[in-house]
Amino acid sequence: MIAALIIILLIILFLAFFIGKNLTNVCTLWLFKTYTDKSVVVVIFIAFAAGIIFSLLCYLIAKFIRLSHENEVADARNLGLKEKKKQDKIDKKLAKQQEKLDKKSGTSENKVESSSKSTDKVNSIEDRIHE
Repeated sequence: MIAALIIILLIILFLAFFIGKNLTNVCTLWLFKTYTDKSVVVVIFIAFAAGIIFSLLCYLIAKFIRLSHENEVADARNLGLKEKKKQDKIDKKLAKQQEKLDKKSGTSENKVESSSKSTDKVNSIEDRIHE
């Protein structure tokens, strides 16, 4: 905490020294209009402020792009989970129907066998007719 305070004080001293030495230096600034005889310190602070604004814009744009990408990934993941749940429901329904068919086929095996016996009789009658 004390180190941060010392660093801030050193920065302020450097800026005061820098501004004091460059008060008499002037230059021309073009910012969509030509400004003549502007202090070098003012031009440097304008450049610094412009850099901060540009950096913030780049950061915000990257954050929005990342958020939109994460939303797309999350939507795709949710869609995959929904499809998986639907498929699980369908599989459960098919399993239940298969169990019902297995139960019915277990009791109806005699019916199937009896129907095959009846078809044997029909086949044998047809064979007799053809002979």
